[in-house]
Amino acid sequence: MVIPDNRTGFSMKVEGISLIRPDLYVIAAELGIQNKDVLFENKILTVYNTSKVCQEIVDDNALASFIAMAISISPDDISEMTAVKAKPKVIDMEGMFDDDDDDD
Repeated sequence: MVIPDNRTGFSMKVEGISLIRPDLYVIAAELGIQNKDVLFENKILTVYNTSKVCQEIVDDNALASFIAMAISISPDDISEMTAVKAKPKVIDMEGMFDDDDDDD
């Protein structure tokens, strides 16, 4: 089964800092988005613009500046900003309802 995910946003490389969960919560709060809409892995920060506030920031071309202010880093530490679309979630239903106790 495939669960669609229509979120769009931006990924960017963040240098000189390793972001931890509280940092991601601060970014989400500043952008008016949910915590699940901010991801960080292998120096790549992904932010899905799922709120009106975030969309306004994106429209003003100020996303990197807002993120830098939220986590107290220089905007110069943010590079390689790229538009992204969330990937649909795939759930393997095969075998999920198998009953191993059948004695046929």
